[in-house]
Amino acid sequence: MLISLIISLFLTIVIELSVSLILGIKKKNDIYIVVLANICTNPIVVYVANCLKMLNNALLYNIVVMIMEIIVVIVEFKIYKKYLKIYKKSPFTLSIVSNAISFGMGLVINNIL
Repeated sequence: MLISLIISLFLTIVIELSVSLILGIKKKNDIYIVVLANICTNPIVVYVANCLKMLNNALLYNIVVMIMEIIVVIVEFKIYKKYLKIYKKSPFTLSIVSNAISFGMGLVINNIL
């Protein structure tokens, strides 16, 4: 499970940082904020999701993962709103777009593997 956590965190940071750069995050401190926000949120979601997979209950898994993803969007939005210094777009847009893309790419990667 530890390898899954590490790989997921690495891929999430790469994907969400790429999206953030495309959306206009350029300053070094703002880049650090994006990385730290993902370090704070991703391992919890992946750990809980991996534990839920062991229950073999797809409905419970899907419901809990969706709730956690919504919570992550809100938490990251609040982090971005409070700590990003140079960002002209909405912190909510940054949070929802980067999380939607990383979640979607995670689904694709999991289906390939």
